[in-house]
Amino acid sequence: MSEPWELGGAEAARMIREGALSAVELLDSVLGRVVATEGFARAWAHVDADGARAAARTADRIVRRGGGGPLVGVPLGVKDVIDVRGLPAEGGSAALRGRIAMRDAGAVRRLRDNGAVILGKLRTHEFAFGQGTPPTRNPWDPGRYAGGSSVGSGVAVAVGSVPAALGTDTGGSVRNPASVNGLVGLKPTSGLVPGSGVLTVSHTLDHIGPIARSAEDCALVLRGLASPAAAAAAPRTTTTARLAVDRGLWAPWGVAPDVRDIVDAAIGELARLGFEIVDVSLPELDLALPASLAISLSEASHHHRERLRTSADRYLPQTRTMIETGALVTSADLRLAHDVRTHLRTALAAFFERTGVDALLSPTLPVAAPRLESMAHELTGDADGESLSSALRMLSAANLTGLPAVSVPCGLAGGLPVGLHLLGPMFSDYALLEIAEAYERASPWQAMVPLRELPRLPVSAR
Repeated sequence: MSEPWELGGAEAARMIREGALSAVELLDSVLGRVVATEGFARAWAHVDADGARAAARTADRIVRRGGGGPLVGVPLGVKDVIDVRGLPAEGGSAALRGRIAMRDAGAVRRLRDNGAVILGKLRTHEFAFGQGTPPTRNPWDPGRYAGGSSVGSGVAVAVGSVPAALGTDTGGSVRNPASVNGLVGLKPTSGLVPGSGVLTVSHTLDHIGPIARSAEDCALVLRGLASPAAAAAAPRTTTTARLAVDRGLWAPWGVAPDVRDIVDAAIGELARLGFEIVDVSLPELDLALPASLAISLSEASHHHRERLRTSADRYLPQTRTMIETGALVTSADLRLAHDVRTHLRTALAAFFERTGVDALLSPTLPVAAPRLESMAHELTGDADGESLSSALRMLSAANLTGLPAVSVPCGLAGGLPVGLHLLGPMFSDYALLEIAEAYERASPWQAMVPLRELPRLPVSAR
């Protein structure tokens, strides 16, 4: 170990419980890394150094008495649409400037109960809609998209200014920044993690999930988030698991040739590890995006109605347009979207049961991080790879159906990270993470993070 901030969450928790490292020592190292990286990364909306230090001291006292939960002493960051008691809760929007959370979100409360040290709030696209460009920079190339909407969560973990972080995922916003930043990101099964205390985009599609440096670290954070009963009931897998691939969808989704080749190589590695790979056809997955948009935009319009009446001029125009578009979704449209949701949930459950498949594999995103100057942020459009709509098309099925999904790094395209996506049956969260961990052990990609050396900025960007 060079410095404590380089530790993953699981290793740090083990060392703290064993007395090889104190929670205060780990926190001090992480805070030093925040100072060293924030001039470039701009990942944090608010750092609560005093509150974190008090929590770290408490964690050390608990360990000395022989106690401590699974996350004891581990610093975590929280996306700024998730409430943390006493901290700013602005959701990346001028419309909420000065808002302070009065209580912890349910997920944050569980993390504290399991020993985590909450370090602060991480930047997000406004209200988690993916519109506009937050100041957070891609640590692989500052001219590239840094992921969205849990952008600060992904970048902070990638540069080592926190071991793991919470994001929210309505249409891929945990898995997207995980893929872009070379990390592991999990969208849990619907209902596994409490959703209270969140600035909601869609109460139907929103999920809170972890972004971390490894599958083991994601599993650790999930244990701190999920109820013990749910964790005990979750199925595990082995290296004899059956994995499915539908390559027929990749071209319509706009998957670039270099990304396709990297993901194919990762699937080949899984086959060499003993996983059975089967080819399947699931064209109905293309129904997920239009149904997801109808539901999410309609629900967002409802959630923001009162605030828009008083503060519409303080929203980004792009965000306001999206929300106002949701008011145009008719009741018939919404019923049809929910019928599609029911159909897809039933069809995928039957598929997993009938085939014995443990996960469906695909690229997480169609291309490596697009250039900021050329990326399109529209939610609908052609699958050209460098558009937000292409990413949503690939990732929204997990949100619409409530199924768990994980992205794990599997290579570099043009020097930028590529993610392998695994979609599994309900409550197979830990099984998916075990598959991801088996792949990690056989691949070099986990060693890519945290990024010790950051790229040099052009003078005009400093």
